[in-house]
Amino acid sequence: MKLTGDEKGIEILKAMHANNNDYLKFLLQEAKTVFGNTVDFKNTDKSESYRLHFNPTSGEFKVEKL
Repeated sequence: MKLTGDEKGIEILKAMHANNNDYLKFLLQEAKTVFGNTVDFKNTDKSESYRLHFNPTSGEFKVEKL
C-alpha cells in the first residue's frame, strides 16, 4: 500500500495502526468502496481533520488536511 500526502496525517494513520488497527482497516475499506473514494478522519484529540483519497487505478492512498 502506497501512502502519500500530508506528513502529519500519515503519522496519525501510523499511530492508528499501532493503537486501533480495526478502525484503520475500516477507514481503508471505506475509502476503497464509497462513492468518490474518500473518507474523512480526525486526530486523537479531534482538533484537526484529514481526508483519505483512494485511487482505484494505481491503488495509492493520498492524505490531505482539511
